[in-house]
Amino acid sequence: MSELDYVFTGMGSLNDRRFSNGNVYPVTALPFGMANFTLQTDGGAGNWFYNPLAHSFEGIRLTHQPSPWVGDYGHMLFFPFSGELPERERWSSFRPEKTSLCPHEMDVYLQRFRLRARLAPTERGAVISLSQRDGAGTGIALLPFAQSCFSVSGNTVTGYTDSQSIWNFKRIREYFYISLSKVPKCVQQLEKGGLALYFDGDADIFVATSFVSEEQAKRNFCLELEGRALEKVRALAKECWEGYLSRIQVSGENASRKRTFYSCFYRALLYPRKFYEYDEAGMPVHFNADTGRTERGVFYTDNGFWDTYRTVYPFLSVIAPELVREMVEGFVNYSEETGWLPRWLSPGEIGLMPGTLIEAVIADACVKGIVTGDLRKRAYRAMLRNAFEEGEGRHGRLGVKEYTALGYLPRDFKESVNHTCDCAYGDFCISRVALLEGDEKTAEILSARSENWKNLFDPASGFLRGKDREGNFRTPFDPYEWGGDNCEGSSWQNSFAVYHDIAGLAKAYGSEQALLSRLDELFAAEPKFTVGAYGQEIHEMSEMASVDFGQCAISNQPSFHLPWMFCALGAREKTQYWVRKLADEAFFCTADGFPGDEDNGTTACWYLFACLGFYPLCPGKAEYVASEPLFETVTVCGKKIGRSKRNVIAHKDIVCEEKL
Repeated sequence: MSELDYVFTGMGSLNDRRFSNGNVYPVTALPFGMANFTLQTDGGAGNWFYNPLAHSFEGIRLTHQPSPWVGDYGHMLFFPFSGELPERERWSSFRPEKTSLCPHEMDVYLQRFRLRARLAPTERGAVISLSQRDGAGTGIALLPFAQSCFSVSGNTVTGYTDSQSIWNFKRIREYFYISLSKVPKCVQQLEKGGLALYFDGDADIFVATSFVSEEQAKRNFCLELEGRALEKVRALAKECWEGYLSRIQVSGENASRKRTFYSCFYRALLYPRKFYEYDEAGMPVHFNADTGRTERGVFYTDNGFWDTYRTVYPFLSVIAPELVREMVEGFVNYSEETGWLPRWLSPGEIGLMPGTLIEAVIADACVKGIVTGDLRKRAYRAMLRNAFEEGEGRHGRLGVKEYTALGYLPRDFKESVNHTCDCAYGDFCISRVALLEGDEKTAEILSARSENWKNLFDPASGFLRGKDREGNFRTPFDPYEWGGDNCEGSSWQNSFAVYHDIAGLAKAYGSEQALLSRLDELFAAEPKFTVGAYGQEIHEMSEMASVDFGQCAISNQPSFHLPWMFCALGAREKTQYWVRKLADEAFFCTADGFPGDEDNGTTACWYLFACLGFYPLCPGKAEYVASEPLFETVTVCGKKIGRSKRNVIAHKDIVCEEKL
């Protein structure tokens, strides 16, 4: 039994707008692949188009949606059928329990048409194989979501779709080169430029995609699909997944935990998504949605760095540092094309969430020796612009002028506490790279600025609080109130985001014991909230209140580090207690298995670190706080990870040097 056999792709797929159990859908794709495929069960539900309990199949969806809160682009339905394509009610019943939705293959039987549809993915496409039990022939409909254009010549379909979310400036066009195993006996034009293709007997459909050009889509077909039947594509996809998943091997009697572990590991290997292709000279090229141009070099997208810097990139730095280097190279390429490092990509800059936490991703890779030389110099130049120049539109930091002059973002900036903390932490991260680059003067300036969080600390309440431009705290003050000066939380969740200066936070409280007591209070508090500036109950509130972990909202990223802070303060036994409790009571290998939004691997990687027994409390430092592994033995890239007696362990003690 391989590690792949433990993966349940549907973990966290049972959701709605008001309560998240992951907010994901089962993905069949290659690790970090550009083209993802899933089932659509109800397009009427908008971005929540998949329900694991549904028995209605509306098509195989080519998707690039990183989150239902962001939306999709380049998406299209492939609808298999037999007989005549229905004019209305284009769906078929199917049996979810008889359907295989694996990372490397999809296999679904459509009861209405007595037709079996199988899919195996490549990085930028897939092969779909259709077989009908009664010999009635097969068909496939290309159903776009926006105005598109497709044409047929012999056994080849070419064209494009312009389907995209509201974020993409009407610049996204996905091109297709589709090779058919036989010439269709009939072609029917459909609405929005779609097509229905009818075949005598069974048929195979080879789909290659590109965001560069139709010619590039054909090139991607030649590189990934030409001359390969479904079983060959499936075998290669399986081999790729097993290659990554086998980099961590665990043992223990808890089979449920093992299934949850590898299901989370699978999700850690989906984002950021490769968004580059290889041109006629074999060189990487990519489409930049911000500039509207095809650019040279690698690029990755569909990532919210406010989330992923905390766990995803530190995890990948352990199991796949070679990928982290390439990802950073892609983000630096983007900065040189647009003038700014990215904040939230899908596939261009959408500018969501506070801060510019890409700085933590880069700094973490630099201090761990993953990014060096010229790439580090290029990255450092881009980081300096975030630190010292005012952002433009969706790009860069907000309020650089105010932050520099006042030492904090005043409360007329939305989510000012988070912005201030993120700027301070970002300054710390940039200062670490400045030291590596020998720029001691800048390192000194930014190191001093990294203490700016102290300007919002209120010793009377023990919380970080918003201030006006004159230095007055916002009143009245309710530590349970969400929104306003805080992002997706209250003062309870957002007053401890000082990853780089835990000692300074303890000093602000008066002692380490005083900070430990406040953390004990946080975990013992009632999980209550007031809606505050949000004016309504948002799903993160609901998720926190649905479990008994106090004010530790493990459903959302601002709380991720809280149970690990005990260890940094010398109370390792409390970290071990809370990490185990959270892992065992909030994560399950089921459709409702995540405690909140999974967020591009971020929540999954929290669980992985919990099981491994160490955690990146401060990305940008080449170290981890240590707890107790939840498995009997853990081997990472051939290196056995023992039970450390130290509270802090170095990255070099975890990573296999051969991978560097």
